[in-house]
Amino acid sequence: MRPVLLEMNGFASFREAAAVDLREVDYFALVGPTGSGKSTVVDAITFALYGSAPRWDNRRTVTNALAPTTDRGTVRLVFDLAGHRYVAAREVRRTARGGVHVKNARLERLADPDALGTPGDATEVLASDSEVTPAVEKLFGLSFEHFLTCVVLPQGDFAEFLHAQPAKRQEIFVKLMGLEIYSRIAQAANAEAEGEKQRAVLLAQQLEEYGDATERAQQAAQGRVATLEKVSARVRTALPGLTKHGAAVTEARKACEKLTAERDRLGAVAVPAGLEELGKREREIRTVGELVGEELAAAETADTTAREQLAAAPPRAPLEQARRDHVELDEAERRLLTAQALQQRHATALSEVTAAREEAERLALRARRAEEATARSHLAAALRPHLQGGAACPVCGQRVTVIPGPLAAPDLETAEQARVRADREVERLRDEWTEMSRIEQQATSELNALTGRIAALRSVLADAPALEQVTAALTRREQLERAAGEADARLRRARATRASTEEAAASVRREVQAAWSALERARDPLVALGAPTLDRDDLTAAWTALVSWAADAAATRRTALSDAHERLARACGKLAAAEGRLAGVLAAHEVNLDTGRPLTETAEPAVAAALEGARQGVRRLVERREQAAKLGLRRQDAERRHQVAKTLGHLLRADGFPRWLVATALDILVTDASETLAELSGGQFELIHDDGNFLVVDHADADNHRPVKTLSGGETFQASLALAMALSAQLPAMATAGAVQLESIFLDEGFGTLDETTLETVAVTLEELAARKDQMVGIVTHSSSLAERVPIRFAVHRDQRTSSVRREAP
Repeated sequence: MRPVLLEMNGFASFREAAAVDLREVDYFALVGPTGSGKSTVVDAITFALYGSAPRWDNRRTVTNALAPTTDRGTVRLVFDLAGHRYVAAREVRRTARGGVHVKNARLERLADPDALGTPGDATEVLASDSEVTPAVEKLFGLSFEHFLTCVVLPQGDFAEFLHAQPAKRQEIFVKLMGLEIYSRIAQAANAEAEGEKQRAVLLAQQLEEYGDATERAQQAAQGRVATLEKVSARVRTALPGLTKHGAAVTEARKACEKLTAERDRLGAVAVPAGLEELGKREREIRTVGELVGEELAAAETADTTAREQLAAAPPRAPLEQARRDHVELDEAERRLLTAQALQQRHATALSEVTAAREEAERLALRARRAEEATARSHLAAALRPHLQGGAACPVCGQRVTVIPGPLAAPDLETAEQARVRADREVERLRDEWTEMSRIEQQATSELNALTGRIAALRSVLADAPALEQVTAALTRREQLERAAGEADARLRRARATRASTEEAAASVRREVQAAWSALERARDPLVALGAPTLDRDDLTAAWTALVSWAADAAATRRTALSDAHERLARACGKLAAAEGRLAGVLAAHEVNLDTGRPLTETAEPAVAAALEGARQGVRRLVERREQAAKLGLRRQDAERRHQVAKTLGHLLRADGFPRWLVATALDILVTDASETLAELSGGQFELIHDDGNFLVVDHADADNHRPVKTLSGGETFQASLALAMALSAQLPAMATAGAVQLESIFLDEGFGTLDETTLETVAVTLEELAARKDQMVGIVTHSSSLAERVPIRFAVHRDQRTSSVRREAP
């Protein structure tokens, strides 16, 4: 993996956009004051790839990825790997509740290996969101932790691989070298061994179920087939005789059944119950019918006479109208007298009210004139004191020559009150006159109406009979109507009686017809037996003749039936003897028979079924023996495969072949690292390992073997750097096919702890490593003397708002 371009915007201290262009760069340094953001650049590389950074401690926490004053940040890394160019990018956003989440993560492969992943470049999306980190791990062959061990060596973790426990170091080697394949093979082999073991046990259990599938059992089954074939031939020989005996039995049984059926049929013939009662009812209903007919004729004659008399009488409506007119005329004449007296009283009262109103109007006129005169006198009395000699009079306009004396003022209020009382009386009498006039007019109208109605009634009744004559005519008509109603009711009763009688007669006729039909139904089946022809005139005689004949015929058939039963018994004895002999043979050979059916029908099918069952048994035994042989072979194969898989799983255990490979790789790694350490330490130290534990040989202390934990800070840095450089250089050669080839290493460690001589050695070593042109080397340093020797430097600065990075001129 070789970085090409790193872009940051809103990431950690880089609140504004910043970029680190590493094209054509093999050896570079990130320089700047403490806290300026140098390590943040390395964090951005690991965050873009793995979604976390080495300094965050908790991989699931991404809060540190976002600058405190921003709500969105992005990181984009363009890198080369195995001849292809890729882009890994992630976006972080702050939620409304203040949390920080990763959004829009993606891993893409650029179609053009020289492109930088700009919007117009063609790409292939390899993974997105939560799938990006697993895709990067698969692409590199390195987990996040192993990436920090081999590629990015962060602050404080630089010596982790040096001080790691042997088991932890072996785990790292297994992952880096791709040796986990052997562990998976071992697991698969152990699982295969267990599965084959279980399969062998299962096959053994299945074989136990085939214990009956022996050669002896097969021979016995074949012998039964031969025996049943002989029995089948014997049955075929015996069946014709059985069939003959069976036919004789069937014929004799049919004869018995025929005679029994004829006897029972003849014995069932009997005169129906109630036949005599039916004849009596038929005679009675005929007599009643004649009486009902006579009553109906008399009722019809009476009804006709009543209707004719009623039609000849005067109509009811004109008579009733004449009676109503007579009654109304008498009542109108009485009301006329009362109305005339009332109208006269109202006319008199109206005349009196009229006279009183006219008198009141005269008095009111006089009161108004008196009030007006009093008002003029009152005004004159009021104006007289104000007249002046020689001035114009305010009333007549003439010049006043003589001033008159004072004038007493009249009582104007009394005059006004008198006028008001007079007006009110006039108003009251006018209202009373209006009401009396209305009443008088109403009385006059009623009187006129009565007079007109009386004249009209007298005109209508001018040619009408008198009231007494009208009443007598109505009484006569009511008598005729009652007589007509009674005649109609009598006629209806007669007709209803005739209908019920006819219905009863029809019912009796139906019963008689049913009795004749029953006689025919009883005789028709007996015609074939010689039933006589019957007289159709007398129902009782016909039934008696048929019953007498049936009794004689039944006696004849009872005698014939006794002889038929003897013949049937002899035929059944012969059939039973023959069937017993054949059934004994079949039972002796265990042939199952259907006892509910004749032996002639079941013997041959039963023998055939038994023979087929025996043949199937032979075939099943042959098949089961073949299956048992196959199961035996499969069991042997399962046991063999179990042993092979068990042996392979044992050989590939972690303390077996993989451990030997790790030990061999560790020898190579330590040899390379020891040469580098000797060069860095001026020949003082060499690196060795003992059972996975790292030791240093201190040539300045009589070649004393010291644990690496006893090294000073500077010595630990030298040993760790030697291991990191050896791991970076040797991993491609040690890794299995498909493992990543490391093309870059980033050191974020304090070089300031080294003395000048060691620092010089480190600088020369790094320069030689970068000079190979096959690996990028990046360092984070505060040492100005070391930074000056690095050909390309990126200066990192930080102000109050953001960090920034720029490439310094050489």
